[in-house]
Amino acid sequence: MPDKTSLKTLPKFIESKIKDIKRIVIKIGTRVIDNEKTDFNRVVITSIVGEIAELMSRGIEVILVSSGAVGAGLRALNVRQRPKSIHLRQAYAAVGQARLMQLYSDLFRSYGIITSQVLLTRSDLDRRDSYLNARETLQHLLVMGVLPIINENDTVAVEELNFGDNDFLAALVAGKMDAGMLILLTTVDGVYRSFNEKTKSGELIEVVQSNYDEIMPEISQNIDPLSMGGMRSKLEAGKNACSKGVLVTISNGLKIGIIGALLSGQAKATWMLPSIKRMAAWKYYLAFAKRPCGGKIVVDDGAVAALREHGKSLLASGVHGVKGYFKIKELVRIVDLNDREIARGLVNYSSDDLKHIQGHSTADIKQILQITNVSEVIHRNNLVLI
Repeated sequence: MPDKTSLKTLPKFIESKIKDIKRIVIKIGTRVIDNEKTDFNRVVITSIVGEIAELMSRGIEVILVSSGAVGAGLRALNVRQRPKSIHLRQAYAAVGQARLMQLYSDLFRSYGIITSQVLLTRSDLDRRDSYLNARETLQHLLVMGVLPIINENDTVAVEELNFGDNDFLAALVAGKMDAGMLILLTTVDGVYRSFNEKTKSGELIEVVQSNYDEIMPEISQNIDPLSMGGMRSKLEAGKNACSKGVLVTISNGLKIGIIGALLSGQAKATWMLPSIKRMAAWKYYLAFAKRPCGGKIVVDDGAVAALREHGKSLLASGVHGVKGYFKIKELVRIVDLNDREIARGLVNYSSDDLKHIQGHSTADIKQILQITNVSEVIHRNNLVLI
């Protein structure tokens, strides 16, 4: 008998959530698309396209996030090793992206589905107005019945501004588009403890629920030479999406019929359960879309408790130190005395001013900075726990 993970063995609300899903984000990894011999694994891609078409025929909205542009470019030019140079990767992506979209367009056309290409860079989603504009564009495409196919714009993204992998991009899209489910398709059945790459074996982790810190050290990164991601990146991406109430599953995209099997509970997979309390849209943007600056604010144990347990704003009296440079209204990481990030938020003081007032009361700040209106260092409305 085939291996199965029945929904009956998982928490009940997963079954009910799957039945109620109206919008799904599906991410296809490079190794699912690339068969190492020709440009594309056409059998697998054709199967996935057919499954997506079936979902759309049932009224389920689908957003496809597809890797593979760089790999397709490499194959087209008979190059076996992914280059380290970002400029070479961009050149190969320019070749491969056109080929990738042509394949999708041809396959989906046979089902009467029109596709659209959406290329995003990290900086596109860093600014709030661009972030919201991207959301509106995707929303209009879905209303028109068009299938958005998203990839990072590898051709123009600079190294320090890229997503690093499409797992994070897919999670960000799932969160901001209020998708019910995110499916991350890779080349194994899910997340394994002590995974053996040669034998493709290990202990499959079937359910993940808020125990990321326990699992992460046991997961090897296993970065593929043709791709940018690994299992840790998928867990991190899944964690991000879960905080917005998205059900996440990681499974084997090489298996024919995998999407239908997942939705019916008949596939081996790792399920990541969504948070009970959904993160607000503004705080989700601060946590995952907007890039923090290089500076940090170090806080004492009392401030950690005030932020985590009581939802308070960050006051100068709880600031233990300032690292790096930042300006007013920049997004700054907040770390504890052991340099562990606990939160991030939009700061009301520059790093120079904060160094002068750290540890001081509100009354002291008026005298030190010679100002009448004293603000919190970071107001709780502009602060998100990590």
